[in-house]
Amino acid sequence: MNETLIKEIRENITEKKLDAVIVTDIYKILHLLGINLSFNIIEIGFYLLITEKELFLIGDPFSFSLIEVPRGVKTRKTAIKNIKEEGFFSLGVLKTLLGKLKVKKIGSFENIELAKYRIIKISDPFLEFFLMPDEKRVSVLKENALICEKVLRESLREIKNDSSEISIRNIIDEEIYRSGGERRAFPTKVIFGKNTSNPFALSNDRKLKKGDAIIINFGVIRSGVGIEIARTYLWKTTDKFLKRTYDDITEIYKKFLSFISYGKIAKEIYKYVLELIEEKGYEKNFIPPINAPLTLSGKGIKITKTSNFIIKEGTVLYPQLNFYFPGKFGIKFQDIFYLSGGELNLTNFQNSVT
Repeated sequence: MNETLIKEIRENITEKKLDAVIVTDIYKILHLLGINLSFNIIEIGFYLLITEKELFLIGDPFSFSLIEVPRGVKTRKTAIKNIKEEGFFSLGVLKTLLGKLKVKKIGSFENIELAKYRIIKISDPFLEFFLMPDEKRVSVLKENALICEKVLRESLREIKNDSSEISIRNIIDEEIYRSGGERRAFPTKVIFGKNTSNPFALSNDRKLKKGDAIIINFGVIRSGVGIEIARTYLWKTTDKFLKRTYDDITEIYKKFLSFISYGKIAKEIYKYVLELIEEKGYEKNFIPPINAPLTLSGKGIKITKTSNFIIKEGTVLYPQLNFYFPGKFGIKFQDIFYLSGGELNLTNFQNSVT
């Protein structure tokens, strides 16, 4: 277990006179308990309740069957009959435990609500952990980036006229495991043509046709570390508007990535990118964010118009751009950056957009 972080959390309990702290982010829970397993965000569900002297892991029996609970951690499981009534959130078990412990004032890193309980927002000790990962985590990020590049390369070889979205999606999913990934980070998305104009579109049996845009978006988890990339390609298009738009947005994204450097303030980057987008006239089709960490809570640098975070050595960023033209097409790019020395883009955008 990460005794250092647990101690820091318990110091918050004492300083703020809390009865307990609740952790709802799966990645944080697994890290705190030292469970070195990979799960995506829909495969497992727990709450972790931390008091001054005890740790309680609350969840459903199916999630518990997938892990080994560390010694010293007490467990509370939802009964099967309650799952039928309440689903997999284990709120009933959690509230019963809170009642037995006479908890009234709860600390949380996230903006959560729990009826009849006072929730106090506390500083998140994981923020620095996600923004400035240690050497071991960085090593896994680099390995995951290589896996993503291999998966993308192999899947692109399989694309041809009349390929279905589902067939290419399945190739990507199989290649993730063949290439050394332990889990998909989320359901893989491969979409063609007009489907790309909807940010919520899912892969179906649509066939690839000449002139289609293609969006590929997938992620890999290994050793509890997630990574995501997204790419947009054009398939034998002669549509001048689509080609011009694609070239414009690709150029904006390249300039965005090139602008990231030590000493830059996050809001400077946001302003620069928005100016590029407005200069080309695509502000109505742009959907934020421009940086989206792959965690349940989305913790990471917030590149917004008000963010004062300064980019420094060892920072991890997850830059992205999303544009949607209703009824026509969409364009999406996403990467992972690790700023250390001259090393920047782990997922090699420059070599994978054609």
